[in-house]
Amino acid sequence: MIIDVLSLHQRQARGEAFLLIDVREFADWQRATLPGAQHCNVYDYFIEDCSETGLAVMAAEAATALQPMFTAYPNATPVFFEQQVGMRSPRGAWFAWLLKRDDALILDGGVDAWIAAGYELAPGLGLSRTVAHPPAANAPAWNRELVCSREQVLAADGVAVINVDARRPSEFDGSFAHACCQRAGRIPHSQLLFWEDVIASGHFLSAPQIAARAEAAGLSKNAKLQVYCHRGARAATVLAALKLAGYPHVSVYVGSWHEWAEHHELPLLHGG
Repeated sequence: MIIDVLSLHQRQARGEAFLLIDVREFADWQRATLPGAQHCNVYDYFIEDCSETGLAVMAAEAATALQPMFTAYPNATPVFFEQQVGMRSPRGAWFAWLLKRDDALILDGGVDAWIAAGYELAPGLGLSRTVAHPPAANAPAWNRELVCSREQVLAADGVAVINVDARRPSEFDGSFAHACCQRAGRIPHSQLLFWEDVIASGHFLSAPQIAARAEAAGLSKNAKLQVYCHRGARAATVLAALKLAGYPHVSVYVGSWHEWAEHHELPLLHGG
């Protein structure tokens, strides 16, 4: 699920093949990246309809962007990275896992850790893709368990199925709202696990540390956890962290609060 820069460098030196995918801004990739890295914009993508049909379209659009890379490097392990671990590299890996590339990894510490280890960078050349909304063919087989629909989020009971809010506390209690959202608050049956609380200095916390924070947030390993944020990126970081900590049943509500707030028929809660 994650790989550190030393392990990556050593395994490359032994001849193992890796498909390095830089998910930072295009200009940053062009300027200086890990040698041989390709580029993909996974961050700007947003799905407005988390219905069964909408989720299938999302899988097809993810495949449209990523499958050419997987095809060009058929025997390589995908490794997603950004400047440090934030909300982009976990989202890139989550898209790959969605497409049943279970071998996809997140580079812990990202470019900064690579530089700190004394390894060189090079200008970005090669493929640049974007997960977006072009016409797309049907997706190949994809992992439905890694994503949840709006209906599944609505059906959560807070015990067997828990919605996990990865946003900041002020978003959770409704005291802050993004300008693009018509309503503020949180989805019922939600527990707060702020995404920045599972990383430190650009690296994931250890599995025991993440597990302790998840337990303190009221998250059971026996429950199905459905993670959301504002537009679906921070949620992928929390999903990766929970998976790292041994939580087996975790999915992302990709539409997140941005979609939920648009549906005035859907309930919400305010306060702590």
